[in-house]
Amino acid sequence: MNLILLAVLKVIVSATFLAAGAAKLAKVRSLVAQFHDFRLPPGIMYLIGIMEILGAIALWFDFLTFWAFSGLACLMLGAMKSHINAKHSLSRLVPPGVLFGLCTAGALLFNWLSLNQW
Repeated sequence: MNLILLAVLKVIVSATFLAAGAAKLAKVRSLVAQFHDFRLPPGIMYLIGIMEILGAIALWFDFLTFWAFSGLACLMLGAMKSHINAKHSLSRLVPPGVLFGLCTAGALLFNWLSLNQW
């Protein structure tokens, strides 16, 4: 049952971050405006997009799963901080907050399954 839950988390998180990373690399207009609100240089948007895509792929390699979930969770902490600093509405914190929760749950579940394997 726990392995199924982990697989479901991997599918949801990896699909979401693949889409989000691709949108950043495609320079989706709303994301460009959002990064302008964050007062970040445009190159950061590409860097984050690449990290999101690499993290989504890394989830599927067992030796990287914990670190991928953890790294993606850290990216979402940064996203929440950026939204707060830009004084965006509270509703803009929901997507990164949910993804942070899913990534944290995935890292903890993977770690717990790894420890109980022996």
